[in-house]
Amino acid sequence: MSSVGPQRFHVETLGCPKNDVDSDKIIGQLLADGMEPTADPSDADLIVVNTCAFIEPARRESIDTVLALGDRRRDGARLVVTGCMAERYGDELAAALPEVDAVIGFSEPVAAPSRRTIPVSAAPVPAFDLLNLPRPRSSRPWAYVKIAEGCDRSCGFCAIPSFRGPQRSRDIASIVDEARATGAREIVLVAQDLAAYG
Repeated sequence: MSSVGPQRFHVETLGCPKNDVDSDKIIGQLLADGMEPTADPSDADLIVVNTCAFIEPARRESIDTVLALGDRRRDGARLVVTGCMAERYGDELAAALPEVDAVIGFSEPVAAPSRRTIPVSAAPVPAFDLLNLPRPRSSRPWAYVKIAEGCDRSCGFCAIPSFRGPQRSRDIASIVDEARATGAREIVLVAQDLAAYG
């Protein structure tokens, strides 16, 4: 009888450095759950696409990536869409993409088994909060560290506050702890509105 090894995951990240941080947090959670990463999506049991919804070309790239990975996945593998597209257009994506197993917003574990959307709210902080999850050490000498989430501005050209929620700053101790945990020599601080920190 052959033994079955740990399940494998592949995370595809689109968009900005803030999505890079979110993907690192997702990867950290999947590693903590005992899964192993794979660079080959066709070898994965779980494929996660962390999407971008900022401008139309980014939305098109996100949809094209989801469809391409859906074609490449092996039988029985789950395909999960998360990130800004999932938060902003979750219901529409779930209806329009039958090949997707789950459309999951920012405040819910990424391996959830059903199609649903989870809204971000100002308070209380969700029990599952990407902003404060641990992450794996950086494989590079530098790392992005997200110091805040959301935005309080209501710019006419930007929908970020509608799906990332209002500004929520992390405390300094948690930022320092994460920066140290990355093992990186250079830290780049990121947020939707970095100047509004605190």
